[in-house]
Amino acid sequence: MKIIYTLVISILLASAVNAQAQPFDVTHVVSAPHLSPGDRNVGIEFTVQNNKDTSINNMKIYLFIRYPFSASIPPNNKLGEITNPGYLIGAGGSGDEYTQYFNLGALTSHKTFFKIDVDRNATYGVYDIPYTIFYGQNNEYTGKITLAVKGNTLIEIRNVSVASNNSKVEPGEAFKLAVSFENIGDNEVKWLKLILNPEDKALVPLSSDSERIFKDLAQGSKQNTEFWFSLEKDAAVKNYPIDLVLNYMDEKGIEYNETKLVGIVAAGRASLDIAKKTTEPARIKENEPFTLTIKIENTGTGDAKGVAARLESELGGDTLAYLGEIKKDDYSNAIFTLDGAVSGKKTGNLRISYEDDFGKHEVDKELILIVNGGDSKSPIPVIIGLIAILAVVFLWKRRKP
Repeated sequence: MKIIYTLVISILLASAVNAQAQPFDVTHVVSAPHLSPGDRNVGIEFTVQNNKDTSINNMKIYLFIRYPFSASIPPNNKLGEITNPGYLIGAGGSGDEYTQYFNLGALTSHKTFFKIDVDRNATYGVYDIPYTIFYGQNNEYTGKITLAVKGNTLIEIRNVSVASNNSKVEPGEAFKLAVSFENIGDNEVKWLKLILNPEDKALVPLSSDSERIFKDLAQGSKQNTEFWFSLEKDAAVKNYPIDLVLNYMDEKGIEYNETKLVGIVAAGRASLDIAKKTTEPARIKENEPFTLTIKIENTGTGDAKGVAARLESELGGDTLAYLGEIKKDDYSNAIFTLDGAVSGKKTGNLRISYEDDFGKHEVDKELILIVNGGDSKSPIPVIIGLIAILAVVFLWKRRKP
C-alpha cells in the first residue's frame, strides 16, 4: 500500500514539475491528413501558445528532420530570407530546421510554418519528427510530430470457386459461387462493394441482389463471401462470363473501381435410352437371318461422345455397333446383322457405353425378341384338289352312256 501511495505522489510531483517547467502549450497541424511517397511541400503549422501573464524570451524551435522526410526549401542562410513568413533556416546541411529567436509575450501565440517533402521510395508506416524548443536561460522542451505515410491500396481476388451437387454446373441446376479476396495493400480500406454481373441471361441470381458490402478492412485482412445462381434448364453447354466489380475507398478517401472477368463452365450430362426397336423382316422366322435396328436417343443436357452399343444374347452375328457422337436432343441408330435362331422368346442385354462432361458411363437395357417357328403345310389345298378330282370323275361318269 505504501508503495502505491509513493508512486502516486511521485507522478503528481513530476506532473507539477513539468507544468512548472513548461509555461506554454504546443500544437501542430499537418496540411495533408495522409502522406504518400513523393509528396512535396507538405505544410506543418507549429503553434506555441503562452497561457501565462508573463512573457517568455529567447525562444527557438528546432525540427529534427530524418528519412523519409526532407526540407522542402534547401538549407541556406542568405540575408533577408529569415524574415520571409514560414521560412526556416537549415543547420549546415544536417537536415535539421530551426527558427530564428523570438519572444513570446504574455497570453500570445507564435506560429511557424514548416514545409517538408516525402521521399518517393518511402515505405508505408508511422514516423516521428522530434522537435526541441529552447527558451529562457538554458531551458528546453522536447516533443515529436507523428506522421503516417500511406502506401499502395490494393485488393487481390484470391479465389473464385464453384460448388454444386455434381461438382460441375449442369443446366437446370442451382450452384454456389464463392469469392475470397485480400487487402494486400498498405492502406486500410474503409468500405468495399463487391458486385457480380453475369453477361448472359441464362445465369440467374437466386437472391434479389448480387452484391456484398464490407467495412474497415485492415491491411492483410481476408474476406470470404458466397453468391447463389441458377443456370436455365435449356442453357447451352459453354463458358458463361461474369463481371466481378470492385468499388472501394481507402483511408485517404480515394475511391477505386475495378472490374475482373471470371467464367462459369457449364457441363452437359448425356442420358441415353432406347427410343424404338425394329427388325427386317418385321416377322422373324426360325433359322432365318435378320437385321435388328435400335434407335438410341439422347435426352440429357449434354452431348454423348464415343457411343458404342453391344448386344449380349444367345444370338450370333454382328453384335457391336459404333455410333460416335449423339448430340443433346438427337438420336442415332444401332444396326445389328444377326444369324437365324430356333423359335422362341429371346432375351438379351444392350450395353451402351459413352462419355460426357462428367466422365465415362455405361448403361444396360433389356431386349426381348420373338423368333417365330417355320411355316407348316396346310391340308386345305389337298382337300380342294381331292374335291376337284372327285367332281371331274362324277361328271365324267354321268356323261358316260
